[in-house]
Amino acid sequence: MTWSLNETEALARKAARGAGLSWGLAEEAGKATRWLCSAGLPGPAALAGLLTQNDGTDYGQLCPTNTDGPWQARGGMLCPLSAGAALCDRADDLAAGSAVILRNVAYPLLLVPFVAVASEMSGSTLTLRWGDVVTIHRGEEAWLGATSTALAAPLAEEAHVECASVPTGQPLQRLYRGAMDAQTSDILGKFAHRTYAPDTPESRMAGAGAGTSDND
Repeated sequence: MTWSLNETEALARKAARGAGLSWGLAEEAGKATRWLCSAGLPGPAALAGLLTQNDGTDYGQLCPTNTDGPWQARGGMLCPLSAGAALCDRADDLAAGSAVILRNVAYPLLLVPFVAVASEMSGSTLTLRWGDVVTIHRGEEAWLGATSTALAAPLAEEAHVECASVPTGQPLQRLYRGAMDAQTSDILGKFAHRTYAPDTPESRMAGAGAGTSDND
């Protein structure tokens, strides 16, 4: 089934918020999922896997603890959303030649949109690689070096972000609808449902229907 990019972003944002992420990080999750869908990459499935894996976990334990050396989480796997936001904050350092190593990153595919944003912000060509997957970003352009099961891997023991020279690989084409299977949309929908206020007698009375009025 295909979804519009607006629908995909809205569902991803609500799901992330329902999973306990801050409003700001939930916004980033929505944008990242939209970016991946627009590139034909399985962003919704990656987000569904991440939210399921981290459900009930304090996200403070999943953020980078030290950005002076290799980045890793205090406990558990490094969250690609919080790590990605931190990468954007370091965009100028990356453009100046600094490299970042991220260790034990959950669903590393979700890092890709953040590296793309860091490239746009800094005006530099950046590369992200884990396993045999390589993505290269130059402004709004992006290239994918290799596709394999590692693309949708739930864990990368190491991911590297650094300046690139000449872009190589297959250019990613911009799409205007994204694919999402029923299982993935169901998972995200259940997380999103947590953001809805529960029914109360008062809300049911104010809703559609006659309530207790007698129209006879």
